Amino acid sequence: MRHSTCTHLMVLLLAGLAGSIAEEVHPQPLPLGQEEYLDAEDWFLSGLALNSAGRYQDAALAFARSLDINPESAAAWLNLGTVEALNGDFQQAIKDLKKALSLAPKLSLGYSNLAEVYFRVQQYPEAAEAYRSLLELTPEDSNGHYKLGLCYLYLGEAGKAQGEYLALKLLDPDLAGKLIRAINQRGT
Repeated sequence: MRHSTCTHLMVLLLAGLAGSIAEEVHPQPLPLGQEEYLDAEDWFLSGLALNSAGRYQDAALAFARSLDINPESAAAWLNLGTVEALNGDFQQAIKDLKKALSLAPKLSLGYSNLAEVYFRVQQYPEAAEAYRSLLELTPEDSNGHYKLGLCYLYLGEAGKAQGEYLALKLLDPDLAGKLIRAINQRGT
């Protein structure tokens, strides 16, 4: 009988150790009161998770904390700017997206998001410039051509809008159709 009790005790100890090892291999998220132990990447990943959950203000705080630790992270600046735009803080979003692009000048998503923010606040010359930069990096971005065409249209440059229509016609006929309808409506 004694052997049996000892065996059960050993199994329980091993199970407990295995559980401890499993926790070390797959750590659980830290409770909120222990955030001082997070590094820049942890904050960045938390920001992404919060953003995905639609918690944009919390995501902005997480990205800001990541940048406090690593201010040279273009991805963190990009995400912070994007979340700020989602929060409606467009001027701060523009500053942060520009910072991301200063750190990573070939970051096409940075130009795309910056252009969208400028477009949203009706700063069409700046939006057009950002869309042109985007299209230099990704010339087949159909949304970029469409929005650049709309910028030209709002700036009174119908000929340039027509040029974007022609480029878009090959890439995305549906968007091209929307753009040409906008051009025709604006022309009447």
